[in-house]
Amino acid sequence: MSKSAKAPIFTSVEKRGIYSLSGVLFFRMFSIFLLLPVFSVLAMDLEDATPFLIGAAFGAYGLTQGLLQLPFGMWGDRVGRKKVIVIGLSLFIIGNLMAAFSDSIYWMIAARFLQGTGAISSTVFALVADLTRPEVRTRANAAMGVSIGIAFGVAFGLAPFLGEWLGLHGMFVMISILSAVSMILILTTVPEPEATQLLPEHSSFWSMVKIVWNVPSLRTISWGGFVCGAGLSSTFYLIPMILVQHGFERAEMWKIYLPMMLAGALSMVLAAVFAEVRNRFREVMLFGIVLLLASLLFMGLGQDQDSLLWFVVALYLFFMGFNVFEPIFPSLVTRSTTADTKGTAMGVYNFSQFFGHFAGATLAGALYLHHFYSFLLLLALAEVLFFYLTYSFQNPEKRKK
Repeated sequence: MSKSAKAPIFTSVEKRGIYSLSGVLFFRMFSIFLLLPVFSVLAMDLEDATPFLIGAAFGAYGLTQGLLQLPFGMWGDRVGRKKVIVIGLSLFIIGNLMAAFSDSIYWMIAARFLQGTGAISSTVFALVADLTRPEVRTRANAAMGVSIGIAFGVAFGLAPFLGEWLGLHGMFVMISILSAVSMILILTTVPEPEATQLLPEHSSFWSMVKIVWNVPSLRTISWGGFVCGAGLSSTFYLIPMILVQHGFERAEMWKIYLPMMLAGALSMVLAAVFAEVRNRFREVMLFGIVLLLASLLFMGLGQDQDSLLWFVVALYLFFMGFNVFEPIFPSLVTRSTTADTKGTAMGVYNFSQFFGHFAGATLAGALYLHHFYSFLLLLALAEVLFFYLTYSFQNPEKRKK
């Protein structure tokens, strides 16, 4: 057996960094996903709650997350990733504790804005890139993607039960505890990068953003992040309310979500394997967009025929399409940028994604009662533009082993 064949894929330092940051990302994303399937129906019990204000509260988190991804990503480039992640987690915990004691929808909106200030997603992925060699970075991102996928599955499986057992306020307390565990992992187990290339002090915010934005592939990926974020928040704002309207008990929603998670996991694995092994990122992305457009079609059919079946089909198609992009977007971002702009590039991508969360939930809350088809048309136009941009997307050069 050759020496190269005996060599481990990851070094011990890389393993420690990947496993510990996967744990941090798992708790973080579990906390976010836990609210998606139940927030819109649980928030109905808040004082002064209306569909629009519930949508605003649902999306408020995404607004501050989006706006601060770029500054946090660049801040991490300048002063170090771990310090920025700890500060972001602290802000997130404070926001969750505020939400746990909010009885009014207005206080909930304020708490959700505060939660969003802990904008650490871009910094976490940049830190993973710092701790891994280029030849194993795609595998490292895939491991992070697995933690996100597991967080999805566990959160959606438990959300209906925890929502009934703990209520909205109790769920925020639990999220605060999980975030504290994430902070402990960062401080005790994540290694320090050996040679982090920090952002020069004289580099301005806009000059770094311009460098990233001038890369065509990053523009396409960022628009895709916006489209997926808008679709995710709007779909999981609407579907729980529609299920309740059709007589579905909140505690019984797992019967819808569990098979959905299995279908989504299958599409995620197949998309990641086909894109990475065959280097067919563009083709995989085009297929994912077709699934998103088909979801809107069935959503319209469900509204037109007042049929729960078509809404469930739309949910499944959307989730399968969404999961096509989850494992490949972070990998494409790190492939398309340089070492000293990783944080900024991930910041641009995450800004787009989280601003999409805000726009999708807010518009869904404002339009679904009286302008449902107009809302679907807006999403369809965004997805068609994504398809157009992706059609000319160039697959990255296949890396040599």
